[in-house]
Amino acid sequence: MFDIGQINILSVEAIYRAFTTYMPNIIGTLIILAVGWVIGRVLGSIIGRIVSRTGADMSFRRASVGRAILRAGYTASDFSRTVTKWIIYLITILLALQNLSVPVISTTIQNFLNYLPNVIIAFIIFIAGSILSDWAGESIKKSFTAESNQEQYLNLFGEGVKIILYFVTITIALSQLGIDITIIYIIATAFSWSIAIAVGVATGIVLGWVLKDRVREWLQQGRREETR
Repeated sequence: MFDIGQINILSVEAIYRAFTTYMPNIIGTLIILAVGWVIGRVLGSIIGRIVSRTGADMSFRRASVGRAILRAGYTASDFSRTVTKWIIYLITILLALQNLSVPVISTTIQNFLNYLPNVIIAFIIFIAGSILSDWAGESIKKSFTAESNQEQYLNLFGEGVKIILYFVTITIALSQLGIDITIIYIIATAFSWSIAIAVGVATGIVLGWVLKDRVREWLQQGRREETR
């Protein structure tokens, strides 16, 4: 027969040993959370002020991604401050969980922490590339006088440059995430050949249409000179 009193004593001792074993980890976890919270708020505030002083709101208004962020109620400084804070908070939570020294959790979190820099860099590349793509496209559209025929071609060319730069941005971001982009290269190659053929055909048609009258004038002028 089992002695119930002895079992209770053993249970209490096991709980006490577990408590004393994990208490330092629990205290360390709480300290990590507190320090991370402070660092997140301070660093987020600093980044927000820096972005605000650079006048990045104007750059945001020129980009479709930036305009979407502004419509959501965030200025460039608010967005930068919020993103910075939550990145710090996320890293803090992961480090706090890892500090508990639970094998399964620690391994998973370590793998994620190793991958997290790639996610952050890919995010920065996408935001910066989107702003640059829109800025380049709009600059091309406004680079010459706005004559009716010229403006049409410039708008088309500007949109083409924007699409190409967006494609490059997304490709670089996906590559940074470690995603296999072989299929994207295949699609890009086929797309490039399609554009090249279309541009060649369009150029031939335009040149033919523009030069047909000139060629006729040259031929008539040559005949008049021969008759003289």
